[in-house]
Amino acid sequence: MATAASDSFDFGTLKRALEQSDADTLVRLYADDAEMLIVDRNRPPSSPMTLTGREAIAAFWRDVCSRDMSHRVGHEVVGADRAAFVEECAYPDGCHVMSAMTLDLRGGRIARHLTVQAWDEVSCATS
Repeated sequence: MATAASDSFDFGTLKRALEQSDADTLVRLYADDAEMLIVDRNRPPSSPMTLTGREAIAAFWRDVCSRDMSHRVGHEVVGADRAAFVEECAYPDGCHVMSAMTLDLRGGRIARHLTVQAWDEVSCATS
């Protein structure tokens, strides 16, 4: 069964938006009712950060994209209804962050986004 172009998720757009810190483009990739979950040392699996709806997710991406840091996306696996990848980030002070992300896709948009991330414990002052 062929997927209509309007229903296809464009991973290349996501990759470029992340690597160029383009929050507006990132936000457009999410469904209106999308959910984002983030698990890290401060937000364990039993109590992840949970953002519901495009506006809450937009605030998150605007904050992340406003930071002085680089982003590199790789190791992607993309299917019709799911995508997964790793994002490696670096701050100018030497702090590194690695995030493994899984996206559930619906109608060419992100419906659910799960991030599990780890920060350098020594060099990162805050997370």
